[in-house]
Amino acid sequence: MKIIAFTFAGGNKHSFQIIAKNIENFTVIEYPGRGFRMGEDLITDIDSLIEDLFQKVKSEISQHQDYIIYGHSMGALLGYLLCQKIEELGFQKPAKLVVSGRKPPVTKRENLFCHLPDNLFWDEVVKIGGIPDELINHQELIEFFTPILKADLTIVEVYKYQKKNKLNIPIDVFYGSEESTEDEMQGWEEESNEKISITQMKGDHFFIFKHVTFFTQYFKNLTQKLTI
Repeated sequence: MKIIAFTFAGGNKHSFQIIAKNIENFTVIEYPGRGFRMGEDLITDIDSLIEDLFQKVKSEISQHQDYIIYGHSMGALLGYLLCQKIEELGFQKPAKLVVSGRKPPVTKRENLFCHLPDNLFWDEVVKIGGIPDELINHQELIEFFTPILKADLTIVEVYKYQKKNKLNIPIDVFYGSEESTEDEMQGWEEESNEKISITQMKGDHFFIFKHVTFFTQYFKNLTQKLTI
């Protein structure tokens, strides 16, 4: 069983390393403009990004019939949209979609800041959390990451929900207690005909990194259960 993962805004193939280092077949699909795809242009159009990532996913699922799609925050939205595309085109669908740190796709974002000047934009990014101290205080790194983060957050902020057929894929949803409420997360139940599981975890937007042991074991157990 292969886990195909998509990161939060500004992430790269190492973003889930602390969770995935002891999990076999945990593959992070990297977005253009970072990591080993550094030479490629950043993408700010969500349809273009989904098409780009779909081509990468196709090569992965052709090698492993059984797989799971996982995404955190921006990655959760992309994982959801890729599941739609996979089903629409008749490809082998994942055994499960796992999303964390993302309200239901139908939810409109209230705090929009991708259009702000760089200094104000960065202030908003820091408020979200998850930025290492060495990055916050390193001007060269800030200048390097700002265009990447702006491109990714443009994807998220410009996205407009389109009502389509429900997925036929089970979905496990995880959210941070300091970021969302159970009522806000209920909209995920409208996104699939299969079982939806919604779980609250203590923490903020990046709660997954406060529960490393839990998520490492969760993914291990998930792959074992789904392959039995």
